[in-house]
Amino acid sequence: MDKVIEAYPGVVPWLKEHHSLLWARSGFKEEIKCDFINNNLVESWNAWIQAHKDLPLDILADAIRHKTMVLFEKRRKISKALKGFILPAIIHQLNAASKGLNHLKATKGGPNQAEVIVMYNDEVVKRHIVYLDQHECTCREWQVSGKPCPHALAVITAERQPNMEQYVDVAYSVHKFQAAYAGMIHVITDKSQWPVVEKGFKLLPPIGKKRGLGRQRKKRVKGCLERSGKATRQVTCKGCGELGHRRTSWRCPLSGTKKRKRTRKTKTKKGPKKGADKEYEPAPASETIAAAPEPSPAPPAVAAPSPRTLRTREAVAREREAEEAAATARRLNLEAPQPLEMIIPEAESLPNPAPAKKMTHRRKQLATKWLMVNADGKITDADPGSMSKYLLNEEATIEN
Repeated sequence: MDKVIEAYPGVVPWLKEHHSLLWARSGFKEEIKCDFINNNLVESWNAWIQAHKDLPLDILADAIRHKTMVLFEKRRKISKALKGFILPAIIHQLNAASKGLNHLKATKGGPNQAEVIVMYNDEVVKRHIVYLDQHECTCREWQVSGKPCPHALAVITAERQPNMEQYVDVAYSVHKFQAAYAGMIHVITDKSQWPVVEKGFKLLPPIGKKRGLGRQRKKRVKGCLERSGKATRQVTCKGCGELGHRRTSWRCPLSGTKKRKRTRKTKTKKGPKKGADKEYEPAPASETIAAAPEPSPAPPAVAAPSPRTLRTREAVAREREAEEAAATARRLNLEAPQPLEMIIPEAESLPNPAPAKKMTHRRKQLATKWLMVNADGKITDADPGSMSKYLLNEEATIEN
């Protein structure tokens, strides 16, 4: 900083005018024992009361009081359970900071003082003096923060089993922590039970601000140095030289492909599934008589058919039944007139009919032959008894 002031003497009055607050650790007072130079405390406070920021002022103050009361009670219980002289969190920080000090070379000049050399690539970069009894270092970090700096830790850790408590400021002791939360925040009633006070003036509601569209922002806009994540950069087109697109993009006015306008698509109605309305063609009668069809595999499960499909299937089934009835009538010649006289013998002359036998394949063939002979007029008796006689005679002839 002295070199900057020597080169530009007008820097000091400009900083006092425009930056009256301290913005460097070198200007911090040693009695404060705080080395924070960022706004983490402000961000933590903003996140702590974020859910209550939109409330009226009196309700916001009461919510902050209640949250502070809960926090104090929680920290008070923790402070009673702590033991030792230094807070455990500070001990943990010092243990972590004592690692990775190989670049520091400490040389003791006495029991309470030493010089520490900062090495980089086997070359001396800087040298600091550490006073252990005074808790001082020429880098001023120990005096400002109250915790040993890396140069002091390089000297302290060179001893066997050092007592770290004697090198930490009293501000980080358990006693100070207990004293910070020893106070009590008194409880109060709700707003309806507060006493009414005559203010002497009429308090008007605040003037409403005209807000823009969208949800109100609650989080602050982070700076360019605070943003986390992958760094983004804007590409430059090699064709036209503009930012935001590449040479092959449609945004490029020189060689990019132009974006076509999309035409409005017309909506189409969904029809029945393919093959649902196709009429079923029945098999010919000759194929039906010749052999029975092979069993077809079970059809896959489909959705419930539409009413139109049901009507079509019913019509196909009715047409199929009509065709099968017509084919049966032609085969049996039921509608043709019978020119022969039907002579029905008396019931006494008829022998006792044989019991019904199982209709084997041979009996089916004989029954078909009898029907054909009857159609030619060779048999004049058409009752079931004559059919049984004919079958018996044929079976006897085949056996002989």
